Formats: sequence, C-alpha cells, structure tokens
Amino acid sequence: MLSWGEAGAPAGHLTARTRQLTPQAFVRKETLLSYTPKHSAPKQPSVVGRRTAGVVMVSAATVAGGLATAGAAQAQSSSNVWDRVAKCESGNNWSINTGNGYYGGLQFSASTWRGFGGTRFAPTANRATRDQQIYIAQATLRTQGPGAWPVCSRKAGLTRANGAAVRVDLGGKGSPAPSRSTPSRPKAPAASSGKKLVIDGSFGPNTTRAVQRWVGVAQTGSMSYGSRTALQRKIGTRADGSIGPKTIAALQSKIGISRDGSYRLNARTVRALQSYLNANLR
Repeated sequence: MLSWGEAGAPAGHLTARTRQLTPQAFVRKETLLSYTPKHSAPKQPSVVGRRTAGVVMVSAATVAGGLATAGAAQAQSSSNVWDRVAKCESGNNWSINTGNGYYGGLQFSASTWRGFGGTRFAPTANRATRDQQIYIAQATLRTQGPGAWPVCSRKAGLTRANGAAVRVDLGGKGSPAPSRSTPSRPKAPAASSGKKLVIDGSFGPNTTRAVQRWVGVAQTGSMSYGSRTALQRKIGTRADGSIGPKTIAALQSKIGISRDGSYRLNARTVRALQSYLNANLR
C-alpha cells in the first residue's frame, strides 16, 4: 500500500492493488483515474481490487506516535466517513474475508495491516473490531493519504482531515489518536545508517529512506509527493507524483526485472528494488 494513484486506463499505484477478484466480486465497467476498478457498494458483501495500500511505509511504532488529529466525530457513529469508505470497499462488512488476500471493512492487505501495527489487535483486519480497523486506517491515511483507497476515498469524500478526526475506542489495546493540540511529529532519520536493507519485500521506512537517498531527496521515511516525483524522474517516467502501473513498469525495467503488468508494488518488485539498492548505494 508507495499509495499513490495514477491517471490512465487501466490505472494503479505504488500503494495500488491487484485486480484479483473473488468469485463473489463484481465490477462496473468505467473509465478510471485510479488503480482499481470502480464498483458500487454491493448489497451482498463482495470485494474487488480496491484495497488499502499493499505497500507499507511506516513501522508499527509510527502508529502510536504519528496519527493525525482527532476531533469530535465518533467511530461508533453510523455516519462517519470511514463507514462510507467501508460501504464502497466491502459493503460495510467489517469482518469480511473472501480469501483473496484483503481483509475487513477497509480491505487491508496482510502486509499493510502488519506494517501499520494492526497485529497488536488481530492477525488480520477482519478479526479486529471496527474501531481498531479505523485506527490503523488513520495511520495509513496519514502516510499515504486518501489515495490508499483510490476509488472509494473519492466516493466517500475521505480527506486527511475528516478521516483523522474520527475518535476510536480501541478496547484497551492502545492509545487513541493524539489531540489536535498535541500532534506527534516523527523525527527525521539520520542521512544513512550504512546498513544493508533486509530483502523482505516490504516497503517499510528503511526501504523508503533508501529510495529517497537513491533519488536525492530528504530521507524522511515517508514517501511524499516530492519523493514520488523524484523517483519518477530517476526512472524516466512522467513526474506527476501518481504512482501507478506505468511507473511500476518503468521501475521494474530500471532495476532489471521483467515487467509483470502489476497494478501495485508487489513483493517481487520490492525485493528486487531492495537488492538493487543494496548493490548500488554506497
């Protein structure tokens, strides 16, 4: 889940998702501006490939310290923006698991759920409570923005502000998001530790910083618009800040692996990127 939309049809993102559909899933044919097919919220819970970011860009520690502001909206309310996102993503079924690799009301991949600290609550999102899923979604939103849900965020009207403003009840398993008066700001990492990346296929903060070092921008550990456009310039594709299938294909060519037509930055590509960075960064 880099989460990042790209114009064009078909479209996708470096947080983009696969288009593997379960037998129950369906899709309405439309011209898209994002990575995954649009569909109206199903009457029977079904899942299509509009999942939260498959690319992980922060560690679990970021969740506790890095969530954005909290406001008056309550997660228990049936009218908050996350319910609208879930209605689009999963038919508002917070325990859905159709077996295609995405879980819960907001359709987290296992790697995103784990990378943003969700395993403190449950092994996969569908086993966590609604509020716990919203809490992890807020961490994802802070780093990746609404583009982590490229189609449903637009349909639901999700923004960084209204998504972060929802208060959650974590059932005693963590602290709520910090208030607006005491925001938590991540510390900038050191320029380079000199350590090799672990080849694990997970686009975490260390991999993000290595990419930022490679493309010549500040090593913040969060893939900002400036980092995304710098990456696109580095690999010779259009620098629009939207990471989708065209950018992924260009990246695959740059790091010496075959193009696979992926709509998301899959583990295969991330592992190859990590190996490439280990070999080419000094």
